[in-house]
Amino acid sequence: MHTSCAPDRRRGFTLVELMVVIVILGGLIALVGPNVWQALASSDRSRAEQQMNSFEQSLNMYYFAHRKMPTSLDALTESDPKTGQPFMQSIPLDPWNNPYIYTPLSGKKYRIVSTGEDGQEGTEDDVVWPLTDTE
Repeated sequence: MHTSCAPDRRRGFTLVELMVVIVILGGLIALVGPNVWQALASSDRSRAEQQMNSFEQSLNMYYFAHRKMPTSLDALTESDPKTGQPFMQSIPLDPWNNPYIYTPLSGKKYRIVSTGEDGQEGTEDDVVWPLTDTE
C-alpha cells in the first residue's frame, strides 16, 4: 500500500475560467437582450389588438341585436335576446393586466384603449382601437 503525501487535487473550474464564462454570457445577453424585449413588447401589443378585434366582433353582434352600442364592455357578457348566449363569456384584461377603456361615441362608433405597460392613458405605449375610423 502506497499512500501519497500529495494533496488531493479535485478537478474544477478556476476563478478565471468562471469569470471568462460570465463575461461571455454577459456579452451575449447585451447583444440579444434588446431584441428579445422588443419581440415580447410587440407580441403583447399584437395580443391586445387581437382582443380588441374580438371586442369589435362582439360589439357588432350587440349592435345588430339591440340597434345601439352598449354603454360598457360588461354588457357584452349579458345574454343575446335571440340566442340566450352572451356575446362574450368574459371581458379579459389587457396583456399588462389593466382593464380596457371603452368609450361609446355617436352612432355605431366607439373607442377602446389599452393603457399599455405603464397603465396610463394618453402615453405612447397605448393601443387604441379601432385602428381606423369606423362608420
